[in-house]
Amino acid sequence: MGEQRPGQGRSSIVKILIALSLVILWGGMVFGGYYFARQYVELSIRNVQKTNATSVETLGGRLDTMSAQLKDIENTLRGAGLTLSSSDSTQKELNKKIENLDRQLQELERSLKTLKEAPNAAR
Repeated sequence: MGEQRPGQGRSSIVKILIALSLVILWGGMVFGGYYFARQYVELSIRNVQKTNATSVETLGGRLDTMSAQLKDIENTLRGAGLTLSSSDSTQKELNKKIENLDRQLQELERSLKTLKEAPNAAR
């Protein structure tokens, strides 16, 4: 009953060492995969933040340009002594330009808001 064959104890120790080695190897692979995945995600987030910062600067510049153009139109109207009701064709043309610039300004403001919120959402 309690008899052991020669070499049976050594065989079970080898099996335990192999199983332990496999568990350690598996744990190392899991940790390595987690580490590299985390590094990749952090790098991707940093790249997106850099891109967003560049886009915010670009949109800010366009926003400033459009604001200046709107002011120029207003100053031109005041300087020439024109009112929007003075000439039908002038009125329509100026209204189109103002509406177009206003629409672009609103789009830029929405884009700028979205880009400013993006880094906060990534955290």
